[in-house]
Amino acid sequence: MKSLFKYMPLREDFFRDPLFRLTPPYDLNDPFDSKPTKEAIRKKIAFMTDRIGEGAGYISDEEVELKHGDLSRHLQTELHRFGIISMTENPRNLLMWSHYADEHRGIVVELYNSEDTFKHSKSEFHACRLTAKEAVRVIYDQNRPSKNIPDECIFSIYEDAFFKHFALVKSDHWMHEKEHRFIVPTSHADIAMFTLNDKNLPVSGLEDYLTQRNLPFSRKEDCFLFEHENLDHLISSFGKTIGDQNLNSLGHFRYYKRANPDSIRGIYFGCKVSDTCIRSAMSMVLKNQRFSANLNFYQAKESSDRFEIEFFPIHEKSI
Repeated sequence: MKSLFKYMPLREDFFRDPLFRLTPPYDLNDPFDSKPTKEAIRKKIAFMTDRIGEGAGYISDEEVELKHGDLSRHLQTELHRFGIISMTENPRNLLMWSHYADEHRGIVVELYNSEDTFKHSKSEFHACRLTAKEAVRVIYDQNRPSKNIPDECIFSIYEDAFFKHFALVKSDHWMHEKEHRFIVPTSHADIAMFTLNDKNLPVSGLEDYLTQRNLPFSRKEDCFLFEHENLDHLISSFGKTIGDQNLNSLGHFRYYKRANPDSIRGIYFGCKVSDTCIRSAMSMVLKNQRFSANLNFYQAKESSDRFEIEFFPIHEKSI
């Protein structure tokens, strides 16, 4: 699927810098999402600890808890190191416009799905077999992956197939979303945005701490922004920042990937977006080198005779 679409609220910041959030599994709106089941974990541990070499034998839940607690926790939480960018095949879904695009007051962004959609670390990419440069189609099912989990997820030497399966299998209640996913380690983010948990804490003290530790930052209201200066540097100030225990105890990070300019093919404005907002957004984009000069703009309009929306191109001369 070469063109994929992202529903989002209309935020002025996006037209300055086209960032897409890497949402960790525990922040997704489906409580089942990317959560390995107890039975699948038990089967994987049975294989990983099998000393006979004849395949995964039986291992009891009690033995998992008493002898393999660390391994069990690893299988439960490893996906938390990753962020998900959810895309869809369908830019016309009325439910998604309502749920994810601020009740038709937001936008849909068209991305060209390729290995160049986002920039990736050349040195670390191959070391992480779970990551895919292109978005991967989600599988929908009535049952959670449990006893029926595919053999390759259990009997592979690496755990990547196990984790990828849980990241890409969802309940068929979500089938209408026709979802595809970019799965990226948060350590490969282009931007980390840090917010204090307690807004009453003095910001000046945090600024002093970052300066003393030589951790470059910029400010955006109450948030601190950290740019990943070079994805190919194994040791970077970005890595030191997001791994800083003091920072993680005081607040939380949100991670973002920046789309390559040529990957952004279109912006679709919802049918409730005002002409003033559209003109302002287009003006910002057309002056911004982080967007392609070949970008197309569209506005959604309500169909006169069907429960549908139709898209009409907006030309630069009309703004």
